[in-house]
Amino acid sequence: MDNELEIDLNFTDVTMAETDGVFKDVEEIMLAEYPYSKKWVIRTNVTIESKFGMGTMVLNCFYDGNIYILEYEPSIGDVFYNPDVQCVARWSQDSGWKIPQPREVLIKFDKEFWKHFYDTLIIDSDYFDKIYGKRSQLEGEESE
Repeated sequence: MDNELEIDLNFTDVTMAETDGVFKDVEEIMLAEYPYSKKWVIRTNVTIESKFGMGTMVLNCFYDGNIYILEYEPSIGDVFYNPDVQCVARWSQDSGWKIPQPREVLIKFDKEFWKHFYDTLIIDSDYFDKIYGKRSQLEGEESE
């Protein structure tokens, strides 16, 4: 029996949809279509569908691999059983993006929810870094 939770991600942005959001493929298209600017950003809605329901996020995906969560409607409210944030974080890293960061106003709206994901290293947050101090580097990572 497979214990893997089936989750589908669907993007509204055409470039993200046709590349399944793989950073290198997105970057290639963006640089070919808009060669005059190497600093691009894609704003996309993403739906996260699982047996728990459907969650939605609005993401800003940047040329440097950063992803910011601008809006979020969860599939379920329980932080410990909610697969949406983990799914987007896993997808982002598997696809060559950096760990997503919710914007500050989103964190302030539901601080405990986002703090859980920050504490478990699922999201990054400059806002939490300012409040609690920068987290120490994980073993095996190089300092910037």
